[in-house]
Amino acid sequence: MRRRRSPRRSGATLPETALVLGAFLMFLMGIFEYSRFLMILHVGNNAARSGARYASVNVDKPVNFNTVPDNGQLCIHDFVRAEMGGVDTIIDSFSLSVFPCDNAQLFADPPVIVTKSGSPAWNDASFTERIAVRISGNYRPILPGFVFFYTGGSDVVPLNIAATASSEG
Repeated sequence: MRRRRSPRRSGATLPETALVLGAFLMFLMGIFEYSRFLMILHVGNNAARSGARYASVNVDKPVNFNTVPDNGQLCIHDFVRAEMGGVDTIIDSFSLSVFPCDNAQLFADPPVIVTKSGSPAWNDASFTERIAVRISGNYRPILPGFVFFYTGGSDVVPLNIAATASSEG
């Protein structure tokens, strides 16, 4: 007796491949987008930390040194942008601020990095007082639909990166 073969399922492979490939590509793009976001956070943290250190060793410079170079030496804004290596162009509404910290707020639980009362100049920090560099802006993903549900309906993720260093002046 001859064994009967089951009928061929021609054409079933293409829709199955499309479903699996679509899900796989969405997962892969999500990994790429998240990795890109983490890279921007990492570079921003390192640049803010380096900028705070740069500001803390240059407290003898004039008040406008945060934006204007002094005798050919990079100002704090230019130094931080150089440390970011072009990543600052990816951040929408990129802004950078340099200020002395309120020490009482730094030792709160959780710590808060805010300007010292009276908004003094960044180089008015006395010895061992903290100087902060804050980078803020918006991260806009390449594929905004991936983060749409996680950001409350917005297509951007706000960034607020801050680092402090003790003044050496």
